Amino acid sequence: MKKKFVTSVLSIALTFGLAGCGANTAPANNSSSAAPTAADSTKENAVTLKLAMWDSDSEFLDSWTKKVKEFSTVMPNVKMEVETFKSDGDYLQAMKVRLAANELPDIIELKPNFINDFKAELLPLDGLSVTAKNTKAKQFAVDGKVLALPVISFPELVYYHPSVFKELGLSVPTTWDQFVSVLTDIKKSGKYQPYAMGGKDSWPNYPFNEFMPLLASGDENYYDKIAGMDKPFEKGTAFYKSYSDIQALYDAKVMGADPLGLSNDQATGLFEAKKAAVIAAGLWYLPQYKSKVGNIDDLAAFPLPTRHSESEPLKVMTFTDNFFGINNKSKNVEAAKKFQEWMFGSDAYSFYVNKKQANSVMEGVKADVPFLNDFYKANKVEEFNYRPGGENFNKYVNSIQLDWKKLGQEMMGGTPLDKIANDLNDKWTKARASK
Repeated sequence: MKKKFVTSVLSIALTFGLAGCGANTAPANNSSSAAPTAADSTKENAVTLKLAMWDSDSEFLDSWTKKVKEFSTVMPNVKMEVETFKSDGDYLQAMKVRLAANELPDIIELKPNFINDFKAELLPLDGLSVTAKNTKAKQFAVDGKVLALPVISFPELVYYHPSVFKELGLSVPTTWDQFVSVLTDIKKSGKYQPYAMGGKDSWPNYPFNEFMPLLASGDENYYDKIAGMDKPFEKGTAFYKSYSDIQALYDAKVMGADPLGLSNDQATGLFEAKKAAVIAAGLWYLPQYKSKVGNIDDLAAFPLPTRHSESEPLKVMTFTDNFFGINNKSKNVEAAKKFQEWMFGSDAYSFYVNKKQANSVMEGVKADVPFLNDFYKANKVEEFNYRPGGENFNKYVNSIQLDWKKLGQEMMGGTPLDKIANDLNDKWTKARASK
């Protein structure tokens, strides 16, 4: 890979050098003015390539921003300008404002469920060489076209402190009832907060309110299935069954005195200080924990046990994330394409994956994540891939402004499940009738 990268760099540099010389060759004359140089040409053809992204880990944002700017060594006429956001919610809101003003950056980062919202603005990437080597890209194609390339894949985990479990004589739970029971036992000990929930920020409840209906359905295409239903939230549905379990968790009061009063930073701070015993998050949290604590000596993980019987398969939600797409209205499309080829085809990709401590989605590239290897050795799990739902599903979601995470906040605040389900059914039925 290194040899290919060096060759690619030399090839591109040589191409730009020759192009610059050729473009500035002029017939000899008696003028005393010097002929323009390749450097002058680079200045004349200067391009500012704008990239927007988010991450809750500020250290990662800083290091990746620096890495991105190395692209200028491949294309000297390109200056990389990186805009960062702390959360995907703030990022999405900002990008929708830019979209309305026709001011999207050249390269935009997307979650899988954002792709449909921006599909009219995204350039198809099927022709890039790195697209064919991306093992997850085609799974998220829209209308048969790859509109953005994912960078990583990772399982959703429940992190815990083994020392706390050992001290309190607790076993790792493998069913939902055991999970709630273990947290209740930790609460009874009076020494630790059982679960660290930063409910003030809506998104930390996503492992429950967003993912559990999918897991309960057993169908990776569940979102597309409910797009064809008038009342997908009524009793007996996967939604209602999973939300009944979530309600039992929130009602157990194992998330501290005021989970809605804590931000995610405060909640993770409790866990990192070992004042809380458990927290659920994706593998993306691992490097954040390590950077704050300095080691992972007292950290382990198990899959969120959403099953009710050990005879059922233990599924682990696997998320493909951090997609990068190109604004099809960009004035710098060719430079943006070259950036994508560089990002996914050079050491920049390995840098990203190892920094995030996640699984690689590029053929021939393996991530170095010992923690993840240990997780798979300790837990016999069945992979369940997150699918964001197609055009119809997202059309109804946008129409009724459905936000799974805000539903979690409502439930933590005491809103009854039946009220939530009835309101959603009414809105969903009307949205389907009007489309």
